[in-house]
Amino acid sequence: MVCKVLLFCLLSFSSFAYALDFSSTFLRLNCPERGLVEIILHKYGHTQEKWRGHFETGAGHKRSGDTEVIPFANGDVLFHSVSTDAYRYLYAEETGLVVCNKLDERPVYPSF
Repeated sequence: MVCKVLLFCLLSFSSFAYALDFSSTFLRLNCPERGLVEIILHKYGHTQEKWRGHFETGAGHKRSGDTEVIPFANGDVLFHSVSTDAYRYLYAEETGLVVCNKLDERPVYPSF
């Protein structure tokens, strides 16, 4: 836990250029070990992550300075730097951050 807090503090800067829309966003990242990771940020704080046959949910997000923190139920934590639009993951049971490349970000619209 201390490691996660230290990593969070190291990633904190101050700027507001690329804040995520937590009401409805579909985000695609290319991440080491997992490849394509799809993330959906829903209204009311519900989040989802999916990669190669895995699906996880989460609830809520936090922001401290420049960093948005999105935790998932399996223990994964996604860090987003607002000023640089950079993404880093702390995978569950791992000790170091991995850098992910953003492939796509777009709003999610309901389909009936």
